[in-house]
Amino acid sequence: MSLPAVENFVPQRALVELVPLETAHVDHIMSWVNDREIVGNLAAFSGKPFTRDDELQYIEKMIASKDDRVFSIFSPTTEGTKEERRYLGQCGIHQIFRRSGLARASLIVADRADMGRGIGSAALARLLDIAFTPAPGGEGLHKMWLMCFRENERARRMYGRIGFVEEGILREEYLHEDRHRDMVRMSVLAREWTQTPTPPLT
Repeated sequence: MSLPAVENFVPQRALVELVPLETAHVDHIMSWVNDREIVGNLAAFSGKPFTRDDELQYIEKMIASKDDRVFSIFSPTTEGTKEERRYLGQCGIHQIFRRSGLARASLIVADRADMGRGIGSAALARLLDIAFTPAPGGEGLHKMWLMCFRENERARRMYGRIGFVEEGILREEYLHEDRHRDMVRMSVLAREWTQTPTPPLT
């Protein structure tokens, strides 16, 4: 059953900046990549701890890929101050199938203390701006999709506020914490993306 949508929700894009993934971000990623509570939401946990070398190889693969655009999420830079921007998580456009204009969205908020503060929705909004903006500034895609645990109502509500629509349930699709979990597939089309975008990254 779909959760009720929230109308007139405007994500606070100013909460975050998206920075193209670099190998220098590896230690930030290592702070959460082996946390099962966080990584389990990706439906991609390999079942064994990742080493720093494993993660470096993955980062290099993503940087070289023509079918993925991955970003690190940081707090915004404050002009005129020496305060360092804070690492907040990761997001990405994955499995880009250009013939049909489809891709999968990913999102990780790295610290539980930052969950529920609008960071995820802000980062996802900026990511969709990039996905749906025509080239050369964006990817010019037609549709973005994602999957999350059926029981993860917080995530489902957040994705729904952004504009994702639930397409269906994949029954007992993913083994996590010794139990097969139902997954919900959600998507948003370019013509449905009515948020006022900010200029995408070039």
